[in-house]
Amino acid sequence: MGDLARAYARAVTLWRELSETAPGLSAPFVVAPRSAYRRAAVRLLVVGQETFGWGEGIDKDQPAEQLVEILRDWYRSFDLGAHYRSTPFWSAADHVFRALNPAADSRAFLWSNLVKMDFRRSRLAPEIEERVADLRLLQLEIAEFSPEVVVFFTGPRYDERLKRSFPGARFEPAGSLLFRVIHPDLPPRSFRTYHPRYLRMSRHWSVLDDLISQCRIA
Repeated sequence: MGDLARAYARAVTLWRELSETAPGLSAPFVVAPRSAYRRAAVRLLVVGQETFGWGEGIDKDQPAEQLVEILRDWYRSFDLGAHYRSTPFWSAADHVFRALNPAADSRAFLWSNLVKMDFRRSRLAPEIEERVADLRLLQLEIAEFSPEVVVFFTGPRYDERLKRSFPGARFEPAGSLLFRVIHPDLPPRSFRTYHPRYLRMSRHWSVLDDLISQCRIA
């Protein structure tokens, strides 16, 4: 069992422990990339803010390793938001992936979240969020799957969490509402912008094209 698999098992154990006093806590977010991800011309990781009721209805009373596999299947079944492609987040993810991989015959990016659980479809209390973040799941995913481009669709409200997750990270302006995130554990082409819902509502969708241009020249 590798470092990431062990961390996922610890996340499931923590979920069960915390759920005793916080029954509205979602399951931990576990990724399972498609095989086509490794073959993409540009390996893209899209990072959202947090889960939204992930793993609802899953029976917690199973061995941790088995629960991890169930959650991997949940990720595969969600199919990178195949049934939500018109929503801002999935439209933006698809737009960036297609621009960086124009010859791809399927959507094959990796999707994760900065905060790996939620409480009743809202952000965790700070003390619980810190315990979940201490598992370093996103950092281990990046080490395991080696994305070449990382896009944080997290907006400024999550900057403190991002910087705590990647201590010493620097934000370098790279355009309107767009920052390059510089840290040794991130690829050189790592960027933070607003959540696509905000980009659409504020009519700043063109930020995605600025992002794509930066990814091509970086």
